[in-house]
Amino acid sequence: MKQLFSFLILFSLIACRDQTKENSANNSTTAAVNEKIFLELGGEKQYVEMTGVSSENPVLLFLHGGPGWPQTPHLRYFNSDLTRSITLVSWDQAGCGKSFMNNPDPKNISVEQVISDAHELTLVLKKKFHKDKIYLAGFSWGSVIGLQLVKKYPDDYAAYFGISQVIDINRSITLSRSWIKEQAQLKGDKKMLKLVAQLEKQDTSLCKTTLDCFFKKYEFLTQYGGAIHNKAAEAEIKIAETKYEDYKNYDWLKGFMFSCNRLGNAVFETDLTSITKVYVPVYFFVGRHDWSLPTIVTEDFERKLTAPKKEIVWFENSGHEPLEEEPAIFNKAILDRIDK
Repeated sequence: MKQLFSFLILFSLIACRDQTKENSANNSTTAAVNEKIFLELGGEKQYVEMTGVSSENPVLLFLHGGPGWPQTPHLRYFNSDLTRSITLVSWDQAGCGKSFMNNPDPKNISVEQVISDAHELTLVLKKKFHKDKIYLAGFSWGSVIGLQLVKKYPDDYAAYFGISQVIDINRSITLSRSWIKEQAQLKGDKKMLKLVAQLEKQDTSLCKTTLDCFFKKYEFLTQYGGAIHNKAAEAEIKIAETKYEDYKNYDWLKGFMFSCNRLGNAVFETDLTSITKVYVPVYFFVGRHDWSLPTIVTEDFERKLTAPKKEIVWFENSGHEPLEEEPAIFNKAILDRIDK
C-alpha cells in the first residue's frame, strides 16, 4: 500500500509538470506578434511591421535594399517561414515604401541619419520585447547601414547577417563591368562590347550621371544573368511586388530615385574597407553568381575582418538576391544561426 501511495504521488507530480509545460507552450504560442504601425524615428513617422508566432522568440531587424526599395512585401511572400521561429521586423526607411507614401518629402535623409534611425528602432525593439540584444540583417544597400551599425553599437546586437554585402562600391562596379565585357567577348556580342567601352569612358551619349551609368550597367548585367541568376525567381519577385493591397500603389522607381537623389553621391562613395574589427558574430550571405556586387570583394574583406565568429554562406543557385532566389535555403540558413 505504501509503495502504491508513493507511485500515485510521483504520477501526480509528473502529470502536473507536463501540464505546466503544455500551458507554458500554449501561452507562448498564443502571444503572437502582428503589428503594422508608424513609429517616429529621427523626427519622421516611418512604417514598421513586426510578425511572429510568439513575443518570446528572438527578434531580427531587417534593413532593406535600394535605397528606396522596400523589402516588406518580399519578406511576406518569400520569407514568412522565418516568423515561425523569430519575430521578423521589416522597416520602410524614410523616403521608401509606406513611409514614402505617408510622407513624400521627409526632411532628413543621409547615411548618418538612417544609421541613427536604425539604432533608435533597435532600442524600441529591445524594450518592447524585453531583449538584451536583437539580430540584425542588412540586404545590399541595407548592408551599408548594417555593418556600420554593429561596428558602432556592438552591445545591442547578437549577430549580423550581411546579405549581398556592400564593401567597396567602386571596386565592385569596376569588376562588374569587366565581367560584362568578358561575357560579351565569349558570346561575340560586338554591340555589347561597344556599349561597355562607352560605359568605361563615361560617354555622356550613353549616360549623363553616375546614377544613369549605374542603371546602364545593371541593365547590361541583367541581360547576361549577373544580377538575378535564378530566372524562375524573377517572375515571383514581380508577383510579390504587386500581390499586397498596401503596396499596389507604390511607385518603386519613384521611391528609388527620390532616395538616391536625396542621398546624393554617398551611395556611390561607399567604402567600408576601413572596418577591420567588429565585436559581434558576422555572417555574409552571398550568391555564387552575383556580379552586381562581385563576391571576391566580400571574400577579401572577410579574410581581413576580426570578429568573434565569421562565416561566408554560399547560395549556389543565386545571384544578387538569395533571399528570393533560394528562399527555403535562405530561411533555414538564417534560423540555423540564431540562438533559440
